[in-house]
Amino acid sequence: MQLFDCNCSYGISGRPPLRYAKDTAELLAEMDWCGIERALVYHAGMRFNDAIAYNARLVDEVAGDDRLAGSWTILPSQTGEFPRPDMLLPKMQAHGIRALRAFPDEHRYQLDRRTFGELFDALIEHRIPLFVKQNIVAIGNLLAECPGLIVVAMNVGPHSLERYLRPLLDAFPTLYVETSHYMVDGLIEGFVERYGAERLLFGSGFPDVCSGAALLRLAQAEIDDTARSAIAGGNLQRLLAEVR
Repeated sequence: MQLFDCNCSYGISGRPPLRYAKDTAELLAEMDWCGIERALVYHAGMRFNDAIAYNARLVDEVAGDDRLAGSWTILPSQTGEFPRPDMLLPKMQAHGIRALRAFPDEHRYQLDRRTFGELFDALIEHRIPLFVKQNIVAIGNLLAECPGLIVVAMNVGPHSLERYLRPLLDAFPTLYVETSHYMVDGLIEGFVERYGAERLLFGSGFPDVCSGAALLRLAQAEIDDTARSAIAGGNLQRLLAEVR
């Protein structure tokens, strides 16, 4: 497997976990230890502190390292903190940012069309994926308002949420799931059997959880090598390549 991690961070936050990477060098060392080739990363400060300042900081800290791809965190533009799409998209293009993240609970906003409608229309048009850390019911409400938005649901689990999740997967073909918390035995196999492998993305969840759990679950899943390779990194690489 060539692993391309879609859900990991570096940096010191106000609530650091027991084991974390204080900078990109330590993150790369962690990736080497786990056998992870590449990662789509964010800075912990983008989640727990000043998202805008750390968006800018990340650009400099991942520049020149082809193993690390940067992603930015969104905030509502109505408060004047975050640029409107006509200003945001050129900045993303200039810095090679092809994915955005949303942490509604940490940043205290509603992730809905009323708050982000103009931005979501731009993401749909340009096929920019949005990685969302929120409960699966709220993600379903978002997709009902914004069909066509590419949403990657993060931290789904560790217990089974299939009775919530599968109706959404049936209804919204642009809903993807990352695997860091997709831990119940048989979930990966059941997902691949019903939906194919194309909508699962490997995520380690580091440093919220240890990388080894998601690695072992994917390595031991009873699926064929083509599906395993797609989940490990091919699907994320395809999503980022399709950004217009």
